[in-house]
Amino acid sequence: MADRTGPGTTHDEPERTSPQAIAFTVFPLRFSADPAALIAFLRTLGMTPLITTEGDGFADLVAGGGGRVMVHGAGAASATAAPAGETQLSTAVRSAGAAAEHLRAAGLEVTVWDESYGHQGNLTGPHGEAIGINEDQADPYGYVLHDGSEADPRLSVTAVRASAEGPERDRDIEIFAALGFVPVDGGNHGYRALASPGHGSIGLHEPSSGMVACRPGGDPGHPDLQVSLVRLGFETSEDLDELAARLSHAGYPAHVVTDEGERRLHVTDPDGQVVEVHPRSAR
Repeated sequence: MADRTGPGTTHDEPERTSPQAIAFTVFPLRFSADPAALIAFLRTLGMTPLITTEGDGFADLVAGGGGRVMVHGAGAASATAAPAGETQLSTAVRSAGAAAEHLRAAGLEVTVWDESYGHQGNLTGPHGEAIGINEDQADPYGYVLHDGSEADPRLSVTAVRASAEGPERDRDIEIFAALGFVPVDGGNHGYRALASPGHGSIGLHEPSSGMVACRPGGDPGHPDLQVSLVRLGFETSEDLDELAARLSHAGYPAHVVTDEGERRLHVTDPDGQVVEVHPRSAR
């Protein structure tokens, strides 16, 4: 769900372009009480900006191994009144029109509209939640564009979504397959990983305390839609102990934990959210 301005004219015309135009990239939208601090944290992890504003109040950052993260101000700065630390599920595409046509052909409900910086859209998920479709921005319209060349190729973005094993998870797998995210293995009761090489991953996680897939409170243009929620996570081929040392040295205390034989890194971001980083080989 785009959060920079409100929606304008609805766009329903089909747009037939190359397959690259319908390649979806995972693009979590994180709301922060201190966007500049969160941007600095993500850059330390290995992300680099594609789009920024003067003053570091907003950024679209890319991971070299796949996936992007949008950082946006929280509270009154958000159209959905998102609290600091909330992360909403969104995707990035080259053409919102072509993506919408593709998803409608798969039987999914999509709305696309014009923004000042391009077409944007929403895919309606199984809970009635809005999963954002953000078209790549070609014209800066007052933003600052970057080439993203410094992104660490070892790092990729994971959006972790609450999804109970059974019919709910089966439906999620079906929907995200239409976006190109498919299971990488058989998974287990607690977790199922879906990946699109070069475009990040989506983790379907058995709901735990405080973890939900959506909440009420759509933006002014779509008040009846639920807001789709995820947790921000990452995968890396960097040695986890070296990454923990690097983050801790930069002022972000991190440690490696082992659970049922699987190692992962825990670090708390500037909004107080625990971020997990898994070894890429584990998926």
